[in-house]
Amino acid sequence: MKALVLCGGFGTRLGELCRVRPKPLLEVGQLSLVEHTLLRLAAAGLHDVFVNLHFGADQLRARLGNGFRYGVRIHYFEEKTLLGTAGTPRALGELAGDDGLLVHYGDVLSEHPLGELARRQRASGARARIVVHERVGSNSRVLLGPGDRVERFVERPSAGPSDDSPTAWAFSGICVLSRACLAELPDTPGADLPRDVFPALALAGELFAERHVGYRCAVDSAARLESARQAWNTGALTLPSHPEVT
Repeated sequence: MKALVLCGGFGTRLGELCRVRPKPLLEVGQLSLVEHTLLRLAAAGLHDVFVNLHFGADQLRARLGNGFRYGVRIHYFEEKTLLGTAGTPRALGELAGDDGLLVHYGDVLSEHPLGELARRQRASGARARIVVHERVGSNSRVLLGPGDRVERFVERPSAGPSDDSPTAWAFSGICVLSRACLAELPDTPGADLPRDVFPALALAGELFAERHVGYRCAVDSAARLESARQAWNTGALTLPSHPEVT
C-alpha cells in the first residue's frame, strides 16, 4: 500500500510561525512534523509515499530529499492550485495501486499503528476506513455503530441542542481509501474528505472506523505545537524503534 502525506496548506492559524515556513516543517524535537510521519510510515512497511506540495514547496523538497534517510521513497506531487484533501487523493488514484491509499494529514503527530491499519483495511475490503479519537467539541463528529461501522459523520457540527449527540468520537486526520473509493472521489476544486466524502459514505454504510491508539496531536495552533514539544520532552511522544509486523 502507498501513502499520501498532505503538506500543501498554508498554516494560516499559526500566524507568524508559518508566514514563510510550511506547517509540516515546524519542529518537535529535532524532527519536523512531516519527518515524524515519514519515519512512522517506514516502520509500518509503507515505503512509497506521495507528498503534495504548494506553499513552501522548495523548502519541503530541500528538507526531505528523496526520502532515503527516513526509509521511504518520496514521490512529490506539486499543485499549482490546492486540490483539497479529497482532490489530491483522486488525482493520485491511478498511481495508488490495488490496495488503495493511506492518507495522513501533514500536521498530525500520531502513534497509531499504521501497518495494522493498512492490514485491517486490506482484509476488510471496506470502501474506506478512518481513525477516530475521543474529543468533545471537535470539527467532526462520528457516531459509531456495531463493528465500528460509522453510522453518521458530521463535519462542523452546530452547537445547538438539535445536534446534541452522545458521541465524542472525531476524525483523527488518518484514513485509508480503497481503489474504488479513490475513483469515486468528487472531481471539484477544493473537495474535502470530511465535508464532501465521509458523510455520504457513512449514510451508505460503507465507512468504517478504528479507535486511535497512543499519542496524537493536530498542530493547528501555537499552543498545540508547544503541547507536542512538551510531550516529546517528557517521553509521552516517542518514535518507533522496530518495524510493525503486518
